[in-house]
Amino acid sequence: MTEKQWIREIQRGRGEYLNCIAEKYYDDIYRFCCYQTGNTEEAYDITQETFLRFIRNVEHYQSRNLKGYLLTIAANLCRDYFRGRKTESIADTETLSGSNVIAEKEAQLTLMDCLGSLADFQREALLLHYYYGFKIREIAAMTGSNPSTVKSRIRQGTEKLKRYMDKEGLNG
Repeated sequence: MTEKQWIREIQRGRGEYLNCIAEKYYDDIYRFCCYQTGNTEEAYDITQETFLRFIRNVEHYQSRNLKGYLLTIAANLCRDYFRGRKTESIADTETLSGSNVIAEKEAQLTLMDCLGSLADFQREALLLHYYYGFKIREIAAMTGSNPSTVKSRIRQGTEKLKRYMDKEGLNG
């Protein structure tokens, strides 16, 4: 079945097809929320809320890009998270062992710090473009911006990241 058919079936009351959508997109939405928030527990909650909001509004869904639609919901929820919590991102507190795991975790935290230094709209544009591979026009449609604004956000975000990494001595 196609996504369109899943949606039609869900709109007809066949909720079992929600599982198909969740199975297909849950990991992508969760990773996006992790990168946005820097907090695995908050990312889990926001991912759950993303799918709950989709379920509540599925009868109004008309988009052609389901993944983009879900990412838009997630991005809006992440913005709400940051508006509600003006505190710094909290790193995952799992126990670490072994130098490779520690080095990897330090690299992730450094990336989170770098991304956290960006404005929300720049971080979102960079993640959607470079991490998820969306085209400029797709990001523009998802965020309600025009393509030139998205290009500018990506360029400015990239420049800010480079400056931040230079300042922190992270560029080799």
